[in-house]
Amino acid sequence: MEKKSYSYGSKIVGLVLHLFFTIILMVSIFLLAALMGKGILQLTDIGKGDFLSSGYYLKCMEEKCANLREYLYLHEKEEQRSPEEDRIYLQYTNEFKREDTNFCYWYKEKGVWHTNQPDTKEGQVFDTETILMEARTMGNYLLYDMERKEFGTDIRGLERYFFGSHNAQSYWPMEDVVLVIGVDTQFAAQDDLYEAQTEYARLYPWIKISVLGVFISLLGWIVTLVYLTLAAGHRESESEISLNFVDKIKTELLIGGFVLLSGELVLLLVGMGERPWDVAGLLVASGTISFLIDVLFLIFYLSMVRRLKAEVLWENSLICWGVRGLEHTIRERSITAKLMVCFAIHMIVYVALGIGTFRYENIACLLLLLAVGGAEAYVFLRKGTEQHRILQGVEEIANGDLASKINVEDLHGENKLLAEAINNIGTGLLHAVDENTKNERMKADLITNVSHDIKTPLTSIINYVNLIKLEDIENERVGNYVRILDEKSQRLKQLTEDLVEASRVSSGNVKLTMQKIDIVELVYQTGGEFNEKFEQKELTIVTKLPGTAVLIWADGRHLYRVIENLYNNVAKYALEKTRVYVEVETEGESVSFSIKNVSEHSLAVENGNAGDLTERFIRGDVSRTTEGSGLGLSIAKSLTLLMGGEFTVSVDGDLFKANIIFPLYKE
Repeated sequence: MEKKSYSYGSKIVGLVLHLFFTIILMVSIFLLAALMGKGILQLTDIGKGDFLSSGYYLKCMEEKCANLREYLYLHEKEEQRSPEEDRIYLQYTNEFKREDTNFCYWYKEKGVWHTNQPDTKEGQVFDTETILMEARTMGNYLLYDMERKEFGTDIRGLERYFFGSHNAQSYWPMEDVVLVIGVDTQFAAQDDLYEAQTEYARLYPWIKISVLGVFISLLGWIVTLVYLTLAAGHRESESEISLNFVDKIKTELLIGGFVLLSGELVLLLVGMGERPWDVAGLLVASGTISFLIDVLFLIFYLSMVRRLKAEVLWENSLICWGVRGLEHTIRERSITAKLMVCFAIHMIVYVALGIGTFRYENIACLLLLLAVGGAEAYVFLRKGTEQHRILQGVEEIANGDLASKINVEDLHGENKLLAEAINNIGTGLLHAVDENTKNERMKADLITNVSHDIKTPLTSIINYVNLIKLEDIENERVGNYVRILDEKSQRLKQLTEDLVEASRVSSGNVKLTMQKIDIVELVYQTGGEFNEKFEQKELTIVTKLPGTAVLIWADGRHLYRVIENLYNNVAKYALEKTRVYVEVETEGESVSFSIKNVSEHSLAVENGNAGDLTERFIRGDVSRTTEGSGLGLSIAKSLTLLMGGEFTVSVDGDLFKANIIFPLYKE
């Protein structure tokens, strides 16, 4: 372009046109995205305009089927519904029991028919073929007959809802149910399907308008941006690139401000799609925000273009300012100057002695050259040896020998100062480790002593409670008080014993009697002792155990305590009426015991790190309403490690799994 094309007026026109095309482009894209998000726009639907064959209609039908299944499920629960479920049930009742509806259903489960036809009654017997014929006459139909294993529908794509990869199968039973759905495709009743058809008819024409707007505005946006790029920094009366006050802002600050402000506006623009809207409101809101985003973009982009043209992008950056400051600092440092001076003297001496030796063949210069070279070699070798000694000392300290010291008597200069500093660091670390060990020992002693001090009065309390229980207490309230005292004192006793054991195990003060143990027999024995507790919570044990003995080398009493703690953990925290999986498996030279259960409390939210559950006083129930102490898994892990095994826990959603591994015993 000629220079006259970059006049002030032409740049204003280019700027206005660019903003205009940006608004049209963003509004069109946002409208298409919103239509696609609502299901009104799908690539396979472009050019059709038929509501019954659109993805939006399929989406409405899938939602109706899902709501219907939820409604039938809540209807079956009856008085067992929670207050929140009652609210949802009333909402669905209003949706499916209204007389003026285009959505009719007949559902049979356990021999009982349910329907929303006004001329029928609950439990009335229907003939599937007759109902299906009536549903077909309405326009659209669906048959989900699991008694005769038949399925059919003329609603395009609805079969994927029932047999696709999502979780519909977890809601619709696969046996002994019959579902027939009929949809009045004339939409005589003004229900939600009628409103969906009306909305589709109102919004579908905007698809073509938006697609056309995207192509035209995108082309105009590119052309105007190219023009503004070429015109940036040029003025009619000046030959050099002109900069303004925006171009004087540091480059990184300009980039950060643009990213921050535009990011906020983009999030605001995206958030609009989550709110109810109409076409007019969408056009105004998205157009306004797009205008602001483009203004920020042009300010940032054109400033960067002007900087590149004027070659000041690097000079006007914080990095350049920091690098130049660092270079200045380095130039002023004494050590740098000292090294440079030493190097210069070294070169001068060698050049002078080299000239005297090889040009003038002076023996004295040769001897001096050899002497200077030998002296420098000695200094370098000595520094290398000293640094190697320092490195060895650092490696010893890094390997855990904090008492190790570097001999500084034969060291010189900076190496000596460095070695003394490293020795001081080692001494400080040694003192810190000793202090930490002392603190841990004091904690363990404190827990043990306090636990023993608690046990004496606690034993008296338990004994007196037992004596009171032997009395004939006629007052029912006093009897309840005594029962609560008995439960709480027993729990406190168990907690005290767990504290003592956890303290002993963590300090390693445990005597082990290692012997051959049949882990299969031990699992059978432990499981039998917990049958009653599991039956109270209606837990079903699913075991997978070898038919022969599996021997490991362990302490029988402590191994029993480990498995007992795992079973106790299941009895306390497992969700009622679920399955518990117990498995013993031999893998090569090792034997693994695993137990899995579904937690009653959310593990995924409350314990993001599964390893935390094996720490002392950490519980899956963060509200601490259950009877656990938070020590069971910690004791089990410590005992397993002391016996030479491995102990791991893992969490997958609300599925808890504990696994212990021991080497397979061999004679």
